[in-house]
Amino acid sequence: MADGPTPEQQADYLVRKLEQTIRDNRTVKGMSFRTWQAIAKEELVNAIRASERRHARQDRTLNRIALAGAASLVSIGFWGTVVAVDRAYGGQAALISLLAGAVLFFLAADWGLQRAGAGWSRRKRAQRLANIEELDRRIKRMEDALRKKEERLKERMEEVGPL
Repeated sequence: MADGPTPEQQADYLVRKLEQTIRDNRTVKGMSFRTWQAIAKEELVNAIRASERRHARQDRTLNRIALAGAASLVSIGFWGTVVAVDRAYGGQAALISLLAGAVLFFLAADWGLQRAGAGWSRRKRAQRLANIEELDRRIKRMEDALRKKEERLKERMEEVGPL
């Protein structure tokens, strides 16, 4: 299941792509640090998402194969047992099968609820991170506005002169 680049190859590719992007976007003064950060962040996010998609696809395939194999074996075993037990025990076997089915149902329900809870937690974490990033952007805008206001006030004070 080693389709796709190794982590070293991915890192090398990202470094080369960032280098090329910086060279292409170079001005006389150079690229601003914020622009470089945004480009680097975008490239890293794309690489991580691609890697996650590959792993999810591989996991889905393996899970489907395992589920199909397990379902086949359980079906064969279950129906073989039903035929054998019906001849000997009948009602007791039905009660045991009912209890085993209930346990299996509750285990599957618990697993499904845990997965749903994990998805909810993941979305909430992403939402909190987005809120933090938005707050950080607003703080930076406020700092810039205060810095500009301070510069304007200093210029006015210089224009007015000493009192």
